[in-house]
Amino acid sequence: MRMAPETDPDRRRNPTGDVLLSRTGGRAAGRAAGVGDMFEQLKRYVGFDEADAQRLRRLREVVEPHLPRIVDRFYAQIGSDPATRRIVQRGEDHTQALRRTLAAWLQSLLAGRYDEEYLRRRVRIGRVHVRVGLPQHYMVAAVEVIRQELHELVLASDLPESAAALGSLHKLLAIETSIMLASYQGTFVERVRQDERSAMRERLTQAEHLAQIGRLAASLAHEIKNPLAGISGAIQVIRDSMPADAPHRPILGEVLRQINRLDQTVKDLLVYARPVPPRFESCDLNQVVARLKTVLRREPAMQHVRLACCDDKQPLPPIEADENQIEQLLMNLILNAAHASSEGGVVTLRAARSRAGVRLEVVDQGEGMDEETRRRALEPFFTTKARGTGLGLPICRRIVETHGGTMSIESVPGAGTTVRIELPRHQRAPEREWA
Repeated sequence: MRMAPETDPDRRRNPTGDVLLSRTGGRAAGRAAGVGDMFEQLKRYVGFDEADAQRLRRLREVVEPHLPRIVDRFYAQIGSDPATRRIVQRGEDHTQALRRTLAAWLQSLLAGRYDEEYLRRRVRIGRVHVRVGLPQHYMVAAVEVIRQELHELVLASDLPESAAALGSLHKLLAIETSIMLASYQGTFVERVRQDERSAMRERLTQAEHLAQIGRLAASLAHEIKNPLAGISGAIQVIRDSMPADAPHRPILGEVLRQINRLDQTVKDLLVYARPVPPRFESCDLNQVVARLKTVLRREPAMQHVRLACCDDKQPLPPIEADENQIEQLLMNLILNAAHASSEGGVVTLRAARSRAGVRLEVVDQGEGMDEETRRRALEPFFTTKARGTGLGLPICRRIVETHGGTMSIESVPGAGTTVRIELPRHQRAPEREWA
């Protein structure tokens, strides 16, 4: 158990500690009163009174000469466990400071003054344990180690009323454990809330940035789309007016292909920045998959791979979905898998029933992704392709999320990638707004 030093740099920052340091202020003062009330309630609950305090003061005379030995035994026990050893042993100066702190804690334990200052120090111990990352079950075990040491020491002494003194000590240690656990819990909860608030602020900031990028992208795409169409039409007129054997005709063909690439990029930007709300109707996935098999045969990316469809033994149930968007979703994923596959590879589309509705998986045997690439694969504008926009997978995720589903990616470098889609069978009814 790591005892808190007298000076704690987190003392002013941590709300759980401030509850006992602030005598004014609404919520802080209220919580201070609450913890103080808990202290008094614990005393009444275990029957700790002034007679117990007097016994502990007399017990201090017996224990104090043996404090160095108790501290040595305590830290020998700590050092024997790898989990606690990593936390408390951070250099000789740090270890000596902890030893002094434990000795001071034991002295105050038997000082006979169990007031607000005593309570303040106990609360601080739980806070420090959260800060250093010590699991709370080690606190309980550490107090038990101290209890055993003191118990043996009292039994070995000739102190009158040793049984009563041990009873008073056990009461106080029970109170100590309860206070430290309450402090630990409060501090840990507050830290989790702070982390959640920080994560939420970060997500909101990212969302604002993406919204700004989306608005800019939509504006640029709209401005670019019409001129591109005009340029493409003019190039086609020029090309068609040339003889079939004109030396510059292939060049114009390449220009048109590049214009088509730009046009597709513009379309992706518009789809991502200005998504069309889905029109939910009964969707037969069996027909969607059958239609995709026919359409994809003509795609250039599918000419060097084989598409395998592993359907469930039973026909898939109809789902409430936008059929066009689901078809676009599966086509994008299959083409993406084809691009990642080598010559002669297999892209597998699996479709099966699931507890919530249906599960769709697109599996390739390509190069796979490392963990960093897999983690960022769904971020807008992130791509490892020389000619990619980084919007294909984000558009797919958006389609899935607007359908109330989930999308996940599993990938092993050198072994391939699996994209898993879970779609519900029924869409949730919109919540009714009350005036």
